[in-house]
Amino acid sequence: MMKSSQNSTSFSRRRFPSQFNQPTQTEIWAHRGFSSRFPENTLPAFEAALEIGVDGLELDIHRSKDGHIVVMHDYQVRRTTNASGYIFELTLDELKSLDAGQWKGRHFIGYEIPTLAEVLSLVSHWNSPVTLNIESKSGRITYPDLESDAWQLVKEYHMEHQTVLSSFNHLALQQFKQTCPDASVAPLYWEGLVDSWLYAERLGAPAVHPFKNAFNHEVVKACHQHGIRVHAFGVDDVRTARRLIAWGVDALITNHPDVLLGIQARP
Repeated sequence: MMKSSQNSTSFSRRRFPSQFNQPTQTEIWAHRGFSSRFPENTLPAFEAALEIGVDGLELDIHRSKDGHIVVMHDYQVRRTTNASGYIFELTLDELKSLDAGQWKGRHFIGYEIPTLAEVLSLVSHWNSPVTLNIESKSGRITYPDLESDAWQLVKEYHMEHQTVLSSFNHLALQQFKQTCPDASVAPLYWEGLVDSWLYAERLGAPAVHPFKNAFNHEVVKACHQHGIRVHAFGVDDVRTARRLIAWGVDALITNHPDVLLGIQARP
């Protein structure tokens, strides 16, 4: 049976109850879907993660040559398809013609690169609400208005209260907040961020997304005292997961959601 997370229904601090920052159970978010078992960032990977009961899904977005928002991590298609080239150089039809599964194994042949709209459709029709973490890859390659266009799609599927948009490009998040002030954003970062709770407040972000080793227990406490959630990424081993759960980290973003769900149930 699917779990429903009360804390995943909205990311606006103004609308959240006080217990938002002190969840009774750390949430488990599937990084690029159930990516340890299925080809990452594909519809079957997302559906498999939903079926095992994750609290959230993380995915990455780019823009195709003809303007469609597509889901893939890398800027180039080489690593996870049977072709080469940059995403922005290929039309949606060209991207859809690629095989996004065979790199993971012969039994995954035929998997497609999904659009953001296709993922939103899947999640919006699921039988219990989950958090959707959309990571904008606008950075090394700039995709003008990618974040605001993605958010418009989110709103069309009535999922704005269960979606957070993250990025390593903090300037893009700041500019996005100027056009969509009610949207939930979260800065991603690999190394320690001084007073990350104050940084998040200035950005208008209800959460921060640090790498698993980029913070300590005191940072989690300070974030919670300021109403900021902490969602850690790169959490793929049991020892780290147990430590972060003990610290009260709000969500763990992982390639192994099946393993971490077991820890979540039996800390």
